[in-house]
Amino acid sequence: MSNTVKSIKGTKTETNIVNSYLAESQSFARYTFYASIADKESYFPVGVAFRETANNELHHAKVFLKMLENTDFKTTTGVDAGFLGDTVANLQTSIKEESVDGYEFYHSAAETARKEGFDDIATHFDAIAEVEKFHHDRFQLLLDHINNNTLWKREKPVTWKCLVCGYSVVATEPPVKCPGCDHPYQHYVALEDGFAPAPMDA
Repeated sequence: MSNTVKSIKGTKTETNIVNSYLAESQSFARYTFYASIADKESYFPVGVAFRETANNELHHAKVFLKMLENTDFKTTTGVDAGFLGDTVANLQTSIKEESVDGYEFYHSAAETARKEGFDDIATHFDAIAEVEKFHHDRFQLLLDHINNNTLWKREKPVTWKCLVCGYSVVATEPPVKCPGCDHPYQHYVALEDGFAPAPMDA
């Protein structure tokens, strides 16, 4: 029985992998820039989300790079020229990117890979698509919180955690000043927003 691995060279899957590698690399840089902007505007929870997402995208890029064979590939893919706006605008851009150029594209790429006989690559595309969907949903949630003035104020108690010292408290709002490190409330995140697992019910 042959152990020869089927080559991706010249396939649509190869093109999709190259475009994915380039897109994820650009996303890593863009989200890193967005995180700095969020911090400057005191949206520290959003900065954390952008940095975590950037780190995910960097690892996605590595996954796709490792799939490529040792050969030059000519590509006509464009450069993602998304502008650097304020945090609200950056979240809006990110939501679109994570849907159209994220999970929608990756599910399509997975289907193509399966048709071309690359089941393992298809599995990776589908898995990364699920991560992109999480990114999309969390960005949308953060944008909704900003627009509704609920980023640091909730109707029901949630678990707030200080990004600086780790102090946590269950309440409808974080402390105005952290009792552990004296940083202002903007340094708190609601764990229920996807920053970490929410505590289990007693």
